[in-house]
Amino acid sequence: MTNLFTSKTNFSAGELTQDLLGRVDLSSYDNGALSLKNVFVQPTGGIYRRPGLKYVDTLSQKSRLIVFEKSTNETYLIVLQDLKTVIYQNDMIVSSLETPWTENQINAVRWCQGSDALYLTHPEIPPQKIVLKNSEWSVIPFSFLVQDDCILQPYHKYCDDGITLSSTAVTGDVTVTASGDVFQDKHVGCQFKIGEGYVQIKAISDTKTATATVLKKLVSTAEDTDKLSPTRSWGEPAFDTEYGWPITVAFYQSRLVFGGSKRLPNRIWFSQSGDLTNFELGEGYDSESIEFNILSDQDNTICALFSGRHLQVFTTNAEWMVSGEPLTPTNIQLKRQTQVGSPNYRFIPPIGIDGATIFPSANGFEIREFLFADIEQAYQATDLSLMAGHLISKPQDQAYDKHNRQAYIIMEDGRLCILTSFRAEDIQSWTEQVTDGQFLSVTVCGQNVYFTVLRNGSYYLEKLSDDIYTDCGFLFVSQEPKTVFSGLSVLEGRTVKIVADDVVQSSQIVSDGQIILDYPAKKVEVGLAYTHQVVPLPPSVGSGTGRAPISSARLVKATFRVIDTASFEIDTGTGLHQEIIRSMSSYLLDKPLSAKTSDIVVRALGWIRSPTEPLWYIQGDTPKPFKLVSVTSDIQIGG
Repeated sequence: MTNLFTSKTNFSAGELTQDLLGRVDLSSYDNGALSLKNVFVQPTGGIYRRPGLKYVDTLSQKSRLIVFEKSTNETYLIVLQDLKTVIYQNDMIVSSLETPWTENQINAVRWCQGSDALYLTHPEIPPQKIVLKNSEWSVIPFSFLVQDDCILQPYHKYCDDGITLSSTAVTGDVTVTASGDVFQDKHVGCQFKIGEGYVQIKAISDTKTATATVLKKLVSTAEDTDKLSPTRSWGEPAFDTEYGWPITVAFYQSRLVFGGSKRLPNRIWFSQSGDLTNFELGEGYDSESIEFNILSDQDNTICALFSGRHLQVFTTNAEWMVSGEPLTPTNIQLKRQTQVGSPNYRFIPPIGIDGATIFPSANGFEIREFLFADIEQAYQATDLSLMAGHLISKPQDQAYDKHNRQAYIIMEDGRLCILTSFRAEDIQSWTEQVTDGQFLSVTVCGQNVYFTVLRNGSYYLEKLSDDIYTDCGFLFVSQEPKTVFSGLSVLEGRTVKIVADDVVQSSQIVSDGQIILDYPAKKVEVGLAYTHQVVPLPPSVGSGTGRAPISSARLVKATFRVIDTASFEIDTGTGLHQEIIRSMSSYLLDKPLSAKTSDIVVRALGWIRSPTEPLWYIQGDTPKPFKLVSVTSDIQIGG
């Protein structure tokens, strides 16, 4: 038997899949763990118990969260619900609006923000704007520019391309004749673009004939023209209830961009430069609008647009780059970059991190990084979840907290997975967060991270808070000490953790919306327990490519360096036990246990002969801080 000394100085690789149990040659193996639950990874490599979730409000129904930033210091939380939108500021409702999206539609709503309005699209609903003006909120339909009674909207020819239209005149009241079936009852009152002008349909005689009024002369030739000869250059409104409305929306180079619709899922429309409601194609001058199809050997239904270094277009089968400096009708370039594809079952907004765009793959089991490579002058789509693939399962929503450098990604089963990213330090680590319920939606509003959470059939709005270490938590501060704390009806009948004046109390069941303490306290935290867990990977022996897994080992002694830690529960084979014990020499009944920064030495007995059974693991639900920065182990092998 041989003694082996190991030192784990960081957890910067995060939680790793069991598929890597044999890859002890990887550097990630040294810096990873078999399980990291309800802990966050620091950029320095340490791990700590995640903050708790503070209760904000009870929601009446399923909701989707969006952030609206008026300025750095003025942010609003937009909560989309069934046919209404509720707006919060500083955790208080400031407005409630009627909106057209049903509960079943809110997950497919896309959005982008202008200076004073939020633009929202859905393929079955006309685009809308949520507007903040003079401190008043309103919802107004997006409207295209009307100039001389002409609607400057996108037009498209939905019938066979060979069908022509002719007109009995180029001005005034005219009869328009088609060479094939074109006209429907819905076209009455609609505008058509024919040749160089516009007409408004007044009546339909049959599918090939209609009467109309010319709004803009159909030709602009110098000589007098008494009629319009058959022309293939015409179109009807690109968007309506039958053909669908824009799927997604973005801003790029001072243009408003719509991507896809029900009948034109692979088409992109750009407004004129600096004129966000004007989509008239014109003569192709630099500032005029642009539109084109994404054509290739695959389906290219547009799922999302992202304005980064270029306009990035995410479709069901590929990722595309739209470029042009500046973007004009004559120099625009569209190039396919990678062929991963994005999910189309709901909208999951791409997020930008250090110049890269993070998006879920179409298969639902990867999180990819869309990053421009200067050497190749093209984008690559690296799999960020390759070493933690077991954590990814049909993402439902995601958001990025730039202050903590963490991406929050909610999975179909209600788990929350966190990607901590520090590109310069080559840190891409994953951890898993679970709660007594299911995470449903997430957004970052200012410096706060908000979630909608489903608990026991009810929907709650909660936010991460460094002030507490429980979920659906309440923090009471009283001027005078007292024993009864009420206002806990949302936790009625639930067993809750209690911290009174920094001292952990016995758990209680909330009854009549209140708890009763054994002794009076001024500051009390009440909430649901959550358990943090740290499970190491099995040890290995050797160095470099000569390293090998160990089939049997015994932990002789381990030294855990903790910082500002008030609870440290560990199992080395004899059951979980608390290692931070109050010193009897300084024991005071009225003083809480202070956090500890020290080395905790733990000894153990017994051999481990399973690759998935750890030599030790840390697990606890005590609502107190825990931070681990390194582990040094003395291990006996060969037994």
